[in-house]
Amino acid sequence: MATIANNPMARASAERRFYSWMAIALVAVVFLGFAPSFYLRDIVPAYPRPNPSLTPFVILHGSVFTLWMAVLVTQTQLVAAGRRDMHMKLGVLGMALAAAMIPVMYLAAVWQVARANQPPFTDPLNWTSVPLATIPAFAFLIWQGWAHRRNAQWHKRLMLSAAILIVLGPAIGRLPLAPPTLIGHTIQVSIGLALFVPLMLWDRRSQGKVHSATWTGFCTAVIAYFVPILLMATGSWAPIARHLPGVGA
Repeated sequence: MATIANNPMARASAERRFYSWMAIALVAVVFLGFAPSFYLRDIVPAYPRPNPSLTPFVILHGSVFTLWMAVLVTQTQLVAAGRRDMHMKLGVLGMALAAAMIPVMYLAAVWQVARANQPPFTDPLNWTSVPLATIPAFAFLIWQGWAHRRNAQWHKRLMLSAAILIVLGPAIGRLPLAPPTLIGHTIQVSIGLALFVPLMLWDRRSQGKVHSATWTGFCTAVIAYFVPILLMATGSWAPIARHLPGVGA
């Protein structure tokens, strides 16, 4: 396979374009997934899944995540424009925002039990395993991205992986791509994991192999989304979930 690994200038230019377009593509996926229930609610037809009313907290949750995706796009555009100084300053704000997202993610997960926001193939308690499993995975990737902030190749792949992680399930999971069954959910998770494919192809083109940071992000996402599938299949999470702080609030 032909690569651009031996042409640093061509690689740098292509790399900036790749990450910019990946960030924009993820925003597009988020918009498609959440347009009927959030961004264009009551304007476009709803997807065939539970679509409870928006509470103030759900609006806050959606706004915080939208802001984080906006920061992701801005960061890639700053690098593309050569403004690494601004990129580094905004990175501090981005990390603070990511830290704030974690308690928001937890509350959204446990409070959805009362809203019955789960798909029809499971119950509210077992469904909490899906959003709750993404919390340690997201925190791990963000932390690793920050720890490797001086290593650009690791940093950008880990941060992109964190974005893919939180887009993969919530946004793609809302698209009517498969029947509302556990098998259908598994299919949609597998489709979501395909968001890593462009990054893997880019690695092959620019590095000659898939980067270790990309494998780290991909494997983290696989664990975060397939462990809940096993928990839902066995129904073993509900007895634990009912004792979590805030469940049913």
